[in-house]
Amino acid sequence: MKVSFICKAMLLTLSLALVFVLIACAPQGSFSDDLLNSIYDINNSSEIVNESSDEDISVPEGKATPPVITNVFNVTPTQVIITGNCDEGCSVTITDGEKDVTVKSIEGYFVAEFYISSSAAFTILSATAESEELEKSAITSFRADYNSTAMKRIDGYGVTMGKDSQFYYDTELSYYVGKGTLLTQTQIKKFKDFVNSRVTAYEKRAGTNPVNLVYVLVPNRITIYPELIAEGTNKETYKTRYEQVAEALAETKAVVIDMTDIFKDAKEKGEKIYYNTDNHLTEYGGYLVYEAICDYMAVRFPEAAAKSLENDFTSSTRLLKGGNAARHLGLDVNVVKETSTLYTPTFRLNIGREDPGITTPSGQIKDFTKYAGADSMMLATGKESLAARLLFATNRPSLPCALVYRDDYAVNFSDILAERFNRVLLAESGDFTINMTDAQRYYGKNLETGIDKTAVDYIFMIVSESNLGLILGS
Repeated sequence: MKVSFICKAMLLTLSLALVFVLIACAPQGSFSDDLLNSIYDINNSSEIVNESSDEDISVPEGKATPPVITNVFNVTPTQVIITGNCDEGCSVTITDGEKDVTVKSIEGYFVAEFYISSSAAFTILSATAESEELEKSAITSFRADYNSTAMKRIDGYGVTMGKDSQFYYDTELSYYVGKGTLLTQTQIKKFKDFVNSRVTAYEKRAGTNPVNLVYVLVPNRITIYPELIAEGTNKETYKTRYEQVAEALAETKAVVIDMTDIFKDAKEKGEKIYYNTDNHLTEYGGYLVYEAICDYMAVRFPEAAAKSLENDFTSSTRLLKGGNAARHLGLDVNVVKETSTLYTPTFRLNIGREDPGITTPSGQIKDFTKYAGADSMMLATGKESLAARLLFATNRPSLPCALVYRDDYAVNFSDILAERFNRVLLAESGDFTINMTDAQRYYGKNLETGIDKTAVDYIFMIVSESNLGLILGS
């Protein structure tokens, strides 16, 4: 096998051994940085990873390839994040000679957290890889620096390492453990009163036509996968803010679709609902939310039933660059990639302009983008994306009309959801201000009477656990 990095790892190990000998022999205070500067700079990880050679370096059969360190950086002065590549399915152990940290790799990459000493300018670490099928690899040695100026992000995008190369936003963790996020009884009552007042106003404008205000609650990844949380993390309460909101809504005149149990069932079946490197839903996770909404509408509007994932979509597997959580942690998203299944509709999405009664057409559904690029799971933003305020009219009176308020968790299925309506206004992602004028503006006909309705059939509020504050007024 052609793995030139093994040569470099071996040379580096020999160089470091020489350094240790010279340090041991040198008089106190005589050791110079010049010697260390002459060693191959492994922190310049692109030189290790990207160089190739025709030279054949063999790894003994049955033994793991030494891990390749691609990045070493400080989150705090002593908290170091280490990323790299290894054989598929391996666990990687990093040690300073006194303590060990072992993480499982994901799709051939690993991310580990290590705390170094504050009493030295740098610490020499070593890494080995092994699995049930492969014996422990040779050692890869590398340097981790103490950085007195490093500081963890406090802008809401701080990321915490969990178990086995997993990581998540600090805010997600605080919601799950209940740290300063629970609602007071006064806040809960105020929220319920607000929801009931919106339903009353909506029903008044709709007259005799049945209408529903529907809250679709989407839990965070940690709520479904609490096993990813780092050991030693304790919940401060038996109930989360998410559970408080779900229970409060159940006591109002609104309808509640809580995705928690649906996601847990999918998890038991081994389905991938969330990305590993991004806090958003995969396209499969998005389909589950779409399906739940459509199944609810199909009780009154049978033709609004969800399209079949097996029969109405084609699937393709792609290797995507790491997502937003990886970026905010500071990882190289060209190294930390993940495989995901994308679903392409076989039904028409080139609809949207047909109804001349719409005075501000937004174009056809197919014209608007979901992602920042073909190899990206990052969601697109701006006027030409599905995250924008969009109005579609598909000119099919047998389907319902709706206002859809949503956050970015709903962007990746907004196109197929819009196709299930006669008329639909998609609010800009993050806008949850219910506009009753819009509710009366984008209605359709009552098929039984042939008379125009006076309001849309549904107002949907699709909101993730992280963004519950946007519907609470807090």
